[in-house]
Amino acid sequence: MAPRISVQKEWISQLDSLYNAELPQDNSRLTVAAKYHFKNPGKSFRAQLALASGSALNLEHIDNLNWAAACELLHNASLIHDDISDASTHRRGQQSINHFFGSDMALCLGDWMVAKAFELAARNPTVGGQLTALLAQAMQETCSGQIADISQRQCADLEEWQRIAKGKTAPLLVAPIKGAAIAAGLINQHQNNHWLGDLDDLVGLCGLAYQGYNDIDDIIPSSHRSSDIDGRKPNLVVSLFAKQGLGREDFQRWYGSDDNDRLSNWQQRIASSVVISQANELVDQWLIQAEELVLSLPPALQSVTADLVNSVKKTTLIKSQCRIA
Repeated sequence: MAPRISVQKEWISQLDSLYNAELPQDNSRLTVAAKYHFKNPGKSFRAQLALASGSALNLEHIDNLNWAAACELLHNASLIHDDISDASTHRRGQQSINHFFGSDMALCLGDWMVAKAFELAARNPTVGGQLTALLAQAMQETCSGQIADISQRQCADLEEWQRIAKGKTAPLLVAPIKGAAIAAGLINQHQNNHWLGDLDDLVGLCGLAYQGYNDIDDIIPSSHRSSDIDGRKPNLVVSLFAKQGLGREDFQRWYGSDDNDRLSNWQQRIASSVVISQANELVDQWLIQAEELVLSLPPALQSVTADLVNSVKKTTLIKSQCRIA
């Protein structure tokens, strides 16, 4: 069962207090930039995953809070660095750190968050080393997924799209749950940890579903310009169209060029094609498959992972309703 709304609000309040306490206390520009960033901390989804997992496993609250903050800081660091490479001007309803403070500050603040995340993870008195190693591995995998996303210029096939989408989203989604399980003693070399594969698969499927719906939103409505097609970035709908859409050979030749004059034309053709419904069907299938894996996990983690699947379902439903509206 998901924590009550009042509990979730209390968790967020405690996270905010922890961030403020951990900020550099020298009134430096770094502190100013960090406070600006955390004016709108987002949903703190990864932190809430960690806190819910730790609560279900009866972890010490301070250890759980430190772990949650570590996961969330690492995610925020990746966003700040992403905004440098993407030259994004806005993040969470305000100017990005890169745009407002400059790329040097964005680089330093992101690096500071990575370092602070490792420090917070290492504070666990019994498994600090394991948690720090888990975060390091998650960040390495996320970086590999992100560079694959950035450097992919040819139209990715479906298998390649799935690999890139999972690489970008899954590592920092599964780490909060795994870390709590490590701290609770559910994961160690003396036990049968076969369920970890199912957990990876479940979170990977949720990542595919979430990214898939984001990709559909990028294509429709066709009245707005697709940033994925413009930047030749991997997109589920585009991958499906390049495989089976009407005029796919002409599209592939155009996609491989530097010409964007026909972007609106191709976006309209893709948005009105059958691949939109096919993409929606794939997303639904991934969520069903994820749901089926919940019962294969340890009982204490079943409610947490069920809530994860339902959260992605809710997000995709809201996005669908917005398209219809």
